[in-house]
Amino acid sequence: MQLDASRISVRGPHAPMLGTTSVGVADHQVVLLAGYPGPGHVAAALGLSGRLRPDTGRVRLDGATDAALLRRRVAVVDAPGITEPDDALPVQTVVGEELAIAGRKAGRKAVLEWLDEHDAAQHAGKRFEHLPVAERTELLAELTVARPDVQVVILTMPDRHGGDPHEWYALGRRLASRGYGVIITCADASARLLGVPAAQLGSVDQPEPIQVAPVAPVEPVTAIDEELKA
Repeated sequence: MQLDASRISVRGPHAPMLGTTSVGVADHQVVLLAGYPGPGHVAAALGLSGRLRPDTGRVRLDGATDAALLRRRVAVVDAPGITEPDDALPVQTVVGEELAIAGRKAGRKAVLEWLDEHDAAQHAGKRFEHLPVAERTELLAELTVARPDVQVVILTMPDRHGGDPHEWYALGRRLASRGYGVIITCADASARLLGVPAAQLGSVDQPEPIQVAPVAPVEPVTAIDEELKA
């Protein structure tokens, strides 16, 4: 899989929202896309995912420019005002809604089982806004990749919630190790703190994405292995 945006830009009603930007990501790669906090982050996420038509440039997924294909394959996580959940809702309600979108069972039992599988059962009844920052981002990302067609994940300004950038960057790397292409938009200060070469909003000359090795498969334990241990 290869997602490429070539010289895309988005005009706003009074000023440019996204300056001319080129960026790309493939499976098992992470890209930090840094820039001044503001509407450019959301414009980039929506443009890259086929949810907003750029005023200039083109976005391709494996060479195709089909916006419907982009919307199906490229998921935008926690974009302010767009895909972020209602913070007043209980965690279990948000999870149920997202599981339903993914075409999975979304009844109370299924929701609680999903939360338990992701070590988050203790948060089921909390308001979503009371989730710890790192767990909020991870939970939303895991709900997003529960959708069967997703190949690219765009984490949108996770640093706006505070917390340690190393936590959401580690999440991005874990997702990439599982085969996803991952783009994380963030402030320049976060990229500097991480010490990772970052692509820039409003730039067409970008560093190479970070390549992440696939996660090693877990070998099944056999009866012979158990005998050897004994």
